[in-house]
Amino acid sequence: MMLRVILASRDMESLARFAAGLQQDPQTEMTWVDSAAAALDAVGRGNIDLVVFGLELVDASPVECVNQLIRRNPMINCSMVSGMEHDAFHEATEGLGILMQLPPSPSAEDARALLAKIDSIAVQLGGLAGAGGVE
Repeated sequence: MMLRVILASRDMESLARFAAGLQQDPQTEMTWVDSAAAALDAVGRGNIDLVVFGLELVDASPVECVNQLIRRNPMINCSMVSGMEHDAFHEATEGLGILMQLPPSPSAEDARALLAKIDSIAVQLGGLAGAGGVE
């Protein structure tokens, strides 16, 4: 089953290696946006499985956008790029259900790790939509 991913960032170049890693999975479909408004609109239209936030959006902070997203769709999977130390990141995003913190300029390996985490969740939920062929 296809995994539909939104990559939301003002600086798309910083996510280029990560995006290349996602594109290696034929079951992953990506859409790029640069604003919270565009991310919220895409999720509002449905069929989005994961939103990955870069360090900045043009119109809001990634944390503000996640707050809005989870109010609209509490089941949406989100991941976020952050240079914060792990405990500080956890404190800043507590209660938002962030699936995974990504390092600044995440790599293709980071993308594979995130896809593996999505697969693991899909298996635990009885084989719902997942990347890498989990059905």
